Amino acid sequence: MHTLVRCRYIFLLAFTGCLLPLARGQVFFLRDTFCANQIFLVNGHLYGPDNPTGTEVLPGAAANGADSIIEVRLIFLQPVTVALERTLCQYDTLWVNGVAYYSGFNAGQEIVENGASNGCDSIIQVKLSFKDQVLVNLTQPICEGDTLLINGTAYSAFHTTGKETFSTSGGCDSIVQINLTPIPLPFSEVLDTLCPDSSMIINGHRYDANNRSGLEIIPGASVNGCDSLVNVRLNFRELWVYAGDDLTISAGDSLCLSPLTNFTPAGIFWTPTLPCGTPDCYNFCTVLFKNQNYRVSATDTSGCIVSDELKIGVRKEPPVYAPNVFSPDAAWPNNYFFLGAGAGIVRITKFQVANRWGEVMVTRENMVPDSPVDGWDGSWKGKPATPGVYVFWAEAEWWDGTLEIVSGSFALIR
Repeated sequence: MHTLVRCRYIFLLAFTGCLLPLARGQVFFLRDTFCANQIFLVNGHLYGPDNPTGTEVLPGAAANGADSIIEVRLIFLQPVTVALERTLCQYDTLWVNGVAYYSGFNAGQEIVENGASNGCDSIIQVKLSFKDQVLVNLTQPICEGDTLLINGTAYSAFHTTGKETFSTSGGCDSIVQINLTPIPLPFSEVLDTLCPDSSMIINGHRYDANNRSGLEIIPGASVNGCDSLVNVRLNFRELWVYAGDDLTISAGDSLCLSPLTNFTPAGIFWTPTLPCGTPDCYNFCTVLFKNQNYRVSATDTSGCIVSDELKIGVRKEPPVYAPNVFSPDAAWPNNYFFLGAGAGIVRITKFQVANRWGEVMVTRENMVPDSPVDGWDGSWKGKPATPGVYVFWAEAEWWDGTLEIVSGSFALIR
């Protein structure tokens, strides 16, 4: 900025200021204000902060031919100097006048052109100091699938590097430089062929014929502490044995057991054990008097065992059979009235025949079933009984010792 007084007479010297004439054609005063970094040329002489005043003679420059004298009186303003002193954290950066200052470059001088209020330059004396700051390098492996949460930021195998700043009260922040190395998870497979009823427990999960495959994550199972991946794929042998349909038979009936298989068994066994004539027990016949369950198991050459169960219900049929008509004149054995019985009846403990008036015609004890000679021949007191309707009563003993009463009527004819 120039502070000048407007004058009527201006000489074309090497400046833009005003001259104050003291006397026409004699002496002039040159007054002005400049910044300290400027210089001024008057009559071939330089004026600056170190040479602010002087007298210049311009021969014959006056209008009347006399010399002109210029008294130079200049003022040079010094730049405004500001001291910038500050303490920063070790890894901070401060920008001054477009220049970066940091711990490795902490002092300097910056000139801001025309930065002072008087229009001159400003000088900033920069002098910074730096406090120690905690810098932590976090370098470690991370398992694929894991997440490491640092300062609210999730790091994983897909986000392995970064820088986190932790603020502290009354001090510089702590900086953590993260550099993680992903570790692939170990991968293995369980491939096997099992028996039909077998199962396998892997990682607490059951695998069987209804659940043959899956992917298991076993926490911390690898040598480096990462999870292990196990791919499970199981096959099952298609084996079966068939003991037969469940059925009900009469007490004392014969039953033959003949199991079927879709393979050639290496061995076969029954529960309860059968008194087989051959070790394989493929075919066996027996007589049953009570309910019975059989379980047959067959093994193949690989050691697999398949089983099936057969349930046999045994019912007590009417234990005693009697004819409803007989004739003493008929041919043997129809000339006797006797009782037949099923296989479950071991004996007739008592047998009686009576006429319609209740007179007992015959009494027998401990008879053998189906024995005509143990029956009634149709006589009473040594004479042929009168034809008519008679009744019988019998006490039959089952194989298990229980007794059952049977009775009925029949006609005697001649």
